[in-house]
Amino acid sequence: MTVAAVALATTLLSSTATAGKMPLDSLNRVHAGLAITDNGSGLGGVVGLDSRLTRMIFVDLGGFYTPGDQQYDAGIDPETSAPKDWYTMRNGLYAAPGMRIPHRYQDGFNWDVVGRLGFAALWIADESQRIIPQTEALVYSEAALLAGADVLLRMDDFGVRMSGKAYGWNSYSPVARIETNVLRPQFTIEGVYQF
Repeated sequence: MTVAAVALATTLLSSTATAGKMPLDSLNRVHAGLAITDNGSGLGGVVGLDSRLTRMIFVDLGGFYTPGDQQYDAGIDPETSAPKDWYTMRNGLYAAPGMRIPHRYQDGFNWDVVGRLGFAALWIADESQRIIPQTEALVYSEAALLAGADVLLRMDDFGVRMSGKAYGWNSYSPVARIETNVLRPQFTIEGVYQF
């Protein structure tokens, strides 16, 4: 009985234990710059917001735009050319969560390398089909997956980000009457402001 009374008294008279954790400051990076899309066939712009969720996980939301119209190619022969060569990636919106290589930030110069996997809504030009009566290629949307990596070099709040991504999707060609898996690259160089 005395052991139970001592244990109860110790519990009631002890001070409360509190655990503390340093709060994680929000970290958002606005980025914008030049995008080289689809093997250099498109030169356009990219803009987005990369936001930190945890110390190692970031989520990048953005979009890219390639100006101009892709032209219909009347010389495409479904018997001799592959349908995956008929598609050109024009524009897109993406969400790309990523994990950074862990390291400590310091004052002044910093760097980050982030590997990414995500998804996108793409606008694709199909050079085997055209808008009647015009000569532009038919443009339609496709859902896609993406994988890539970013390298960020930053001095205080401003930096330069270089990125490489690969977009993959499955498309049905009514001209060839088959489904095709398509993979297209994109490279960007952007200015970054961190807040």
